[in-house]
Amino acid sequence: MRKRKMYLSVEDIAELFELSVSFAYRVVERMNADLASKNYYVILGRVPTRYVEDKIYGLEHVEQYLKEDKAV
Repeated sequence: MRKRKMYLSVEDIAELFELSVSFAYRVVERMNADLASKNYYVILGRVPTRYVEDKIYGLEHVEQYLKEDKAV
């Protein structure tokens, strides 16, 4: 059984939303700015998985959309 990721990296965000890595950096930076404005501690280059699931409409389980969990 695979352990659930607590944080998504920039590469995960790029893959999840089919973005370039450079644009994914901007997305992560904006998400982290939102979290910081709410007095949460942020990790540069990473976003909490639960935050992404809550903020993106229709996205309930990130793992099913990432390449690692897709059936070959």
